[in-house]
Amino acid sequence: MILLLAAPNIAAASFASEAAEIPYQINNSDHIIIGTVTEIDSHYNYSIITVKVEEWLYNPLPTEVIKVRTEVGTNVLTETEADFNLKESALLMLKDENLDELLFRVAIGDPGKHPVSDRDAVIEELKTQGKWEEENQTVDKTKDTEISGNREGAGEQEEGSNTTKESKTTPFISPVWAFAGILGAITYARRK
Repeated sequence: MILLLAAPNIAAASFASEAAEIPYQINNSDHIIIGTVTEIDSHYNYSIITVKVEEWLYNPLPTEVIKVRTEVGTNVLTETEADFNLKESALLMLKDENLDELLFRVAIGDPGKHPVSDRDAVIEELKTQGKWEEENQTVDKTKDTEISGNREGAGEQEEGSNTTKESKTTPFISPVWAFAGILGAITYARRK
């Protein structure tokens, strides 16, 4: 019982150090976008956030609209999850949840959601890591499902997306719960 009560605090504490750093967040993201929340569909223990993509900063996909799942619902509030408001614009570090449905999660939870003003800092870090591509970053306003720019680079992006799609990523919360359980067991054993 103590583990269940302590786990959210342990998870929040684990965000304090490296998870707050942009390089760490980029390395733990499958995609990075700037977008605006257009719809929030709240359920009992989760919400699906519809986001209109304004700019792909990393690993673009040929879509203007994505969905983000968060473990914040009508009757459940999770401290470590990003919280969204209608018509809010944000820079989001994303992990693939279900690419066929264009469903994602915010990588690292709350620290993976940034104000749009962090765009330049994120781009600088992407350049430092060699992950920034000048082409294919903004959504083409004339076509609903195409990314503007050089289509030659898009083939490389699609190939990278297939690799991501094939690998089954574990949601971030699972390692946090495992770590919390191990830490709780060690703490309990020391006290005995």
